[in-house]
Amino acid sequence: MHTSDTVLMPRFILSRAAAAGIDPNRLAREAGMPTWLLADNKSRTPSDYYPRLWELLEREVGDPNTTLRMVGTYRVGELGLFDYLISTADTLGEGLAVVGPYVGAVSTNFRMDPGEQTETEATFDLHMINAEGRGRDLAVQSSLGILVSRIRQVTGRPVNPVRMTFRQRAPQEHSAFIEHFGTTRLDFGAPVDSMTYRLTDFELPQVTADPMLAAVLRRYAASAPPPPPHATEWPDRVAIELRRELRHGEPSLDQVARRLFTSPRTLQRRLADSGTTWRLEVDRARKRQSETLDVTGDPHADAEQH
Repeated sequence: MHTSDTVLMPRFILSRAAAAGIDPNRLAREAGMPTWLLADNKSRTPSDYYPRLWELLEREVGDPNTTLRMVGTYRVGELGLFDYLISTADTLGEGLAVVGPYVGAVSTNFRMDPGEQTETEATFDLHMINAEGRGRDLAVQSSLGILVSRIRQVTGRPVNPVRMTFRQRAPQEHSAFIEHFGTTRLDFGAPVDSMTYRLTDFELPQVTADPMLAAVLRRYAASAPPPPPHATEWPDRVAIELRRELRHGEPSLDQVARRLFTSPRTLQRRLADSGTTWRLEVDRARKRQSETLDVTGDPHADAEQH
């Protein structure tokens, strides 16, 4: 499967290489990346450049913690539209909910899905489509590291994840991971790369919030190529979650809100702003399920398509 990244992703690495005294043009050539790609902020690049550049930079610096140290210097805005889509949301939870629907604006090589949920915590699972070996390890470190840095910057608070899991093998020492992620609960050799936050963190207001700009940016992102892989409007997001909920019984407002990284009250308000209600969306979902059953005889057919 062909995947691509915004040129801002490899450019982020090359700017850090330059700051470390390494010729960024030489590093790009070694990665097989045409330097002319770097001239346009709107360019898309094949996704194999991003992990390869991290691998080359680590070799040049000679420090296995190079990637974590470099992403520690990330500032909101360096990844362009994607950063602003997240940072202009009202709360941290609403900002994080943007990651899934709009991740295509920055990369089609990553996917962020809701993971395990409890009454007090929520987990994000990070999936990478094309990459392997050390380059994959470093690309995952950078993506999770930037997410954590962004969370602290948009809230203006030292918000740390509860725990992190990594598919990569355990490094010889963990100090750089502990320093960057702010937790000692690190699990290596795990089945999935993930980060877990407290649900109360999602209610934190973002100091960068700008509702009017957020509405403009989301309309633009929804119409700009490449198209986002998931629905972007609140009723659409709720409809997707309701399909899953109906497979297991009565839909739960609390559970759907958790999966969308928001509170039940905020979710109801967003639906009202869109001209609908929780009860109406549940009724619509049941009707769609019934229609699917009438046509296919399989109550799970519609859900499995999504």
